[in-house]
Amino acid sequence: MSENNENNLKILNIDELTVFFMDIINEQNLRLIEGIEYLIDEDFDNFNKNLNYIIDTKTEVRIKKTFESKIFKSKKSSFTKADRLKLFSRINEIKNIGEHLAYKLLLYKVVFPDDEFKTQIKCINKSLKEISNKIADAVKNIGTNLEESSNFSEQVKEERRRMRKEEWALLDRLWNYDVDYIGRTWYYLKELIEGIIMLADHIKSFAEYIQFLSTKYLIF
Repeated sequence: MSENNENNLKILNIDELTVFFMDIINEQNLRLIEGIEYLIDEDFDNFNKNLNYIIDTKTEVRIKKTFESKIFKSKKSSFTKADRLKLFSRINEIKNIGEHLAYKLLLYKVVFPDDEFKTQIKCINKSLKEISNKIADAVKNIGTNLEESSNFSEQVKEERRRMRKEEWALLDRLWNYDVDYIGRTWYYLKELIEGIIMLADHIKSFAEYIQFLSTKYLIF
């Protein structure tokens, strides 16, 4: 990050830093999701480019440090400092899970067993993209419109529920392949499915936390 950008960070308030951090993490998450799409299409060059971007980019580190230095000095905030730090930590965990998945997926170049499997993976990947964008919208509204923030969080939960049918259909298909024939591919695909679901579950849990904050501060 350039010195000019670092100076720009310093003029942002706590709410603005939170939204900016969410935007950066969501952008990285969308690059991961796009990378999985490239993998499905067997476009390995762009797959590698996207996933290495997730691993190599550290823009969020400077934002996090600026936020932490400001939160302890701030005297007035719409939320308690503890709630603010937890909110920021939940956003950061999206990056941590995504980066871990990126490392795993780069270990092996998979060729998918059939078009039906590709179609089902695309479905859950599309749902992941949907909830990633919705949680970003929820965070953007939490400082100004708690009710709207809660509504976006509810949409995240609804989309995660819709994912379950595709998730179990995909796992059912995977477990019915011949493991001896597929070998390492089978284990890689299992890790891919579980990685997508782990990220989706974290975002759903984050959405529930935002709804908790919305209820807490709407009441008090």
